[in-house]
Amino acid sequence: MIITLHTTFNPAVALAQSDVRIAVAGLKQDLSLLSQEVRMLRLEIEQLSRDNSALRTQLNANQADQSLQEKLTAISSGLERVRIDYQAADTKNKATIIAELNQQMAVLTKQVQAAIHSIANAQPKIALPTNFSDDYPKTGVSYTVQPGDTLSAIARIQGSSIKHIQNANKIVNPSRDLQVGQTIFIPISQQ
Repeated sequence: MIITLHTTFNPAVALAQSDVRIAVAGLKQDLSLLSQEVRMLRLEIEQLSRDNSALRTQLNANQADQSLQEKLTAISSGLERVRIDYQAADTKNKATIIAELNQQMAVLTKQVQAAIHSIANAQPKIALPTNFSDDYPKTGVSYTVQPGDTLSAIARIQGSSIKHIQNANKIVNPSRDLQVGQTIFIPISQQ
């Protein structure tokens, strides 16, 4: 006899999974935007460094021009301010992103745990016989259900079939009707 398992669609699980996907997509977009801003700032710093280098070259070529040296000092000072501002902004952005990620991860963790809990507690729908037949071997043995036993495992170990055990003991739902310590009859053919 084949037992068919049917799982039911659980809207809470689907909603939790959808929320997780949306949150992850939002995080990816935030990280992409931050990465783009960092690249732009790096390009600006590189351009300022090239400008600074060009000015140094001009200064070396023309030591007599004092105003050029003042401009170079001003550019160097400006470049240093930009570097300091960039580092401060980078540190602030990192702290903000880490705080947001931690908060979103906590929310996602709760949603995933809730989804796992709802899946773990969901009872599968099993097509079970509601009409029992007397067509099973009348010879067999008594068996006391042990922790971890399943109807299929008992049938396999004892050399019987699930259908015969269900019919002989009038078991509708094995996960509910099969209890540890319960003594059941295991029909076994004498062939």
